[in-house]
Amino acid sequence: MLVKFSVQNYRSFAAKQTISMVASVGAQRKEEHSFPSENSVAPNLLRSACLFGPNASGKSSFVRALGFYREFVISSAKDSQEGEKIAVTPFKFDRQWREQPSEFEAVFIHKGVLFQYGFAVDANRIWSEWLFSHPNEPDTKTRMLFQREYDPENETYCWNISKKNVRGEKELWKKSTRDNALFLSTAIQLKSIAFKPIFDCIRATLRIIASPDRLLTSSTIRQYLKDGWDDKILNFLHAVDIRIVDMEIEENETLGEIFDTNTSSERQLDKVRQKNDGFRYIHITSFHRDTNGELVGLKFKDESDGSRAIFGLAGPWLHVLENGYTLVVDELHGSLHPHAFKFLVNLFHDPKINKNNAQLIFTSHETSVMAKGFMHQDQVWFLEKGDAENSLLFPLSDYKVRDISAFQKAYLDGRYGAVPQLRELASE
Repeated sequence: MLVKFSVQNYRSFAAKQTISMVASVGAQRKEEHSFPSENSVAPNLLRSACLFGPNASGKSSFVRALGFYREFVISSAKDSQEGEKIAVTPFKFDRQWREQPSEFEAVFIHKGVLFQYGFAVDANRIWSEWLFSHPNEPDTKTRMLFQREYDPENETYCWNISKKNVRGEKELWKKSTRDNALFLSTAIQLKSIAFKPIFDCIRATLRIIASPDRLLTSSTIRQYLKDGWDDKILNFLHAVDIRIVDMEIEENETLGEIFDTNTSSERQLDKVRQKNDGFRYIHITSFHRDTNGELVGLKFKDESDGSRAIFGLAGPWLHVLENGYTLVVDELHGSLHPHAFKFLVNLFHDPKINKNNAQLIFTSHETSVMAKGFMHQDQVWFLEKGDAENSLLFPLSDYKVRDISAFQKAYLDGRYGAVPQLRELASE
């Protein structure tokens, strides 16, 4: 469960910006808006949050920040070598920020324990890294698990690893940690048990979809081929009024990763051929009923953009809901009818469906989800550009809003900012 995420000096973000999934008293009153957490520090969390803003306001940068945070934790110790550059992009419109490290921090609750983990990093090294925990036990204080800080004068790291709360080969982990790798990732590679809960939380429960329009169908295909999941996915499609009654998925011998030839370009196929000795070709045929009730097959690439987008989302969506993960989606409204868009969000709001308290964070321009009672003001966030091209993130709860159903008109009228400042096109 995600509690908070902060980013500083990354892409369009300069000063630290934070999104919070902690529910206020008002949001706590309705179970479609929030759910009880397993830790008294943040007793109730939101089921969803939406980020509104004009083009180039920082919505995609926010999703990329979460994606970088996750991927760097997973891969920094295993996918790079000593001296390799770190692919992190600071805020470029200010000289001081360009010379500073980028900073990322997330707060999670995992199996009752609240974890606070973050790091500061530039292209060459990790400048600082920290991990704290707070178990859900009476009279328990926040525990420091480790801190790591680079001292540029002495060109070395200052370490503080808890002797009481961290067991294992601490000295080995320290010596094995490269300047361009995270201590957390390195310790996990060396079979650390102490840090496995927070690593598993970041790796397994935080899921990112950069764009539904560019989402490959491979994830849904994997789910569809599982025992019993074909019916789940078909029911999902039917619920959004996509009238595919059956699907046929053909594949050759399993020699490598799944790859969908129906939706992939030759350039993408060439890249996969270069990376793999062999791979599976996937051919999808979708079946509809004609006016006589007979099945008619259709190549999946001939389905509408919206149908393909919904199919691509079906597998990840159902998987996240079933396992209680946190899903982050950029531009969720792309290729979707407003009713389908609202349906997808509502699956997270329905406690009967979202039994394991999965969370959804999405960016959008689509304000139809603001129908009366559908979302609480705690769940609505705005992104806009400041005077220095920096992204600013702020919640609707900063404003006094009596009726959120009036949000759509007020937002489009520019009452909350975070809308494009349109001007007339100059004529010759």
